[in-house]
Amino acid sequence: MEKLKFNKQVYEAVNAILLTLLIVFGLSFISNIIPFAGAPYTIITSYFIIHYHAPLLLAGIYILVSGIGAALAKILTYLLGVGLEKPLNKNKNLPILKRFINSKYFLLSLFILAILPGLPLDDYLYIGGGLVKTSLLRMIKITIPAKIIKSSIEIPLEILGIIQISSISGLSPLELTIISSVAFVILGIILVKIDWERIYVIIKQKYPKFSL
Repeated sequence: MEKLKFNKQVYEAVNAILLTLLIVFGLSFISNIIPFAGAPYTIITSYFIIHYHAPLLLAGIYILVSGIGAALAKILTYLLGVGLEKPLNKNKNLPILKRFINSKYFLLSLFILAILPGLPLDDYLYIGGGLVKTSLLRMIKITIPAKIIKSSIEIPLEILGIIQISSISGLSPLELTIISSVAFVILGIILVKIDWERIYVIIKQKYPKFSL
């Protein structure tokens, strides 16, 4: 009887872990679908790790799954660029984006931008990649390890930060996750409205050797 009870507990525990991993993957994927406005998936994953008191090995799996989910969502961002080619051609930032994608800086920049916290600038590159029909497979190969690295760096720091801020502010980890998500959505909207073409012209005037 005790063995059956133990087996049932193990079965339920494994099912619960698989379900939460599926949720983490889904939320990481969904939060990265909307260009420039996705909620910070690492904070969401941090919340699950804290909430379920995940041990080190399981936390590592959460990190891996969240990074893969976030990277695969960029496929839809790329397809958005393909499907909205005509409307997007009116965007004032696209000329510089197209030049950049065809430059030698593209893949390295994609890797770096995919890691940067809070800045959804890799969405620009994926939409631009869809517009100019560059290799999606080549971009995904760069993005998956970048997002895993991003999760590996951000999530442990966010867990410590959420725990500390929660104890100081009295806000729960869930409340801090919601507040942070809203803040990053606002940041994404602000980034879309920046005239990057004008910034590029200013930089080029100051540093003539810099050219795309």
